Amino acid sequence: MKKIVLMVIAFLLIASLMTGCSGSTPSSQNGSPDSASAAGEKVKISFINGFTGGDGPFMNKIVDGFNTSQDKYEIVQLSTADHYVKFKSDDFDMLIIHADWISTYHGDGLLRELSDVYKAAGISLDDFHEVTKGYTTYDDGVFAVPLDLYADIMFYNKKLVPTPPKSYADLVALGKQLNSEESGIYPLAVPPSDQWMYYMFLTQNKVDFVEDGHLKLDTDEAADAFLALNKMIYHDKLSPANLGADADLSSFLKDGEGKNNIQAAVAFLGPWSYTAVKEKWGDDLGIAPLPVMGKELRAPAGGHNFAVSAKVKDQAKLDGIAAFLKYAYQPEVLSNWADAGQTPVHLKTMEYVSQNPDKYPVSAVTMSTFDKAEILPAIYNVREQVKYLNESVYDMVIQTPGLTKEQLMPELEKATKIAAELAEQ
Repeated sequence: MKKIVLMVIAFLLIASLMTGCSGSTPSSQNGSPDSASAAGEKVKISFINGFTGGDGPFMNKIVDGFNTSQDKYEIVQLSTADHYVKFKSDDFDMLIIHADWISTYHGDGLLRELSDVYKAAGISLDDFHEVTKGYTTYDDGVFAVPLDLYADIMFYNKKLVPTPPKSYADLVALGKQLNSEESGIYPLAVPPSDQWMYYMFLTQNKVDFVEDGHLKLDTDEAADAFLALNKMIYHDKLSPANLGADADLSSFLKDGEGKNNIQAAVAFLGPWSYTAVKEKWGDDLGIAPLPVMGKELRAPAGGHNFAVSAKVKDQAKLDGIAAFLKYAYQPEVLSNWADAGQTPVHLKTMEYVSQNPDKYPVSAVTMSTFDKAEILPAIYNVREQVKYLNESVYDMVIQTPGLTKEQLMPELEKATKIAAELAEQ
């Protein structure tokens, strides 16, 4: 009998201990299984971006630095070229989104409003350059945290161009000096796919090309801007015609002489090309703002931003995202992104970078054009709206000698019609 009593007592003790373990298992505020599910386990926050090139290791450095700086949260990062597709098909908590995509993702309800995350991170929109408010803020709140702004700048070969050209007329004079058609050395090399080239001609010629939420290109002003690009190639010979893909970069990296060895003395490129051109030309590489190709200086630009999925409801994850942002937006941390050739828009980091222009030459030049930056309009489906311009109108402009307005206008009317239809989807 005593043995049976002891067995019962033992059973009750075991049951009591099991109940106590179960009751002490931590859970998130909203009961999500994705939060820390056991004592000491980090809250995991999935983060997807498209930094698969030379800037990738610098974002890794920021993420890894945060993960090792504390023991409560872990950013689990995926860098992939198709990150927008994967973000929509899978459940990622945080993403990098381009400035011109925010309006579409906001319109589709894919992004979470971030006022509370800003507050928890100890940051505000006033901590960033004024240009960022045009694409991060909507009537119902703020939907992104600005990371950088990248813009076309001018790289030039100091051996061929002692003084950087500041105007279209300077490039024409440079072409005559280089005797381009005989030497094979041209001021520029215009590739068959370059959205920012025609965008520069539109914005520098002060063309108003948005109406009722869609691109409107069927105007004389827009046609004249495209024809100026055509004239640059076929009349003023600033670039040879019918070049191959990535000719703007590949021709700038060439050296040598002869008509069959096309070389460009100047290139309008983004910061991602800096590593390649610096490696090629070293101290002979010059960096400057774009020249004025139209009526005033405007610089085609884009921007990377942090954003959070509308699906994220778990407060523990939101706290972790805020902690990451608080860590990342320290000048000594965010300056890692300037090391990648990118240009942070965080004011304190901008101040830090501006004090070290020799260390951050691309960022220093890009910052000087922030007030001249032209990002694709914050309208719905804008990337789809520009596709016909990129694929058909641009091809006609750079491949047709002596293009006339009569030839061009039907294509611009078609591009406008397509854009208007896409804006309604």
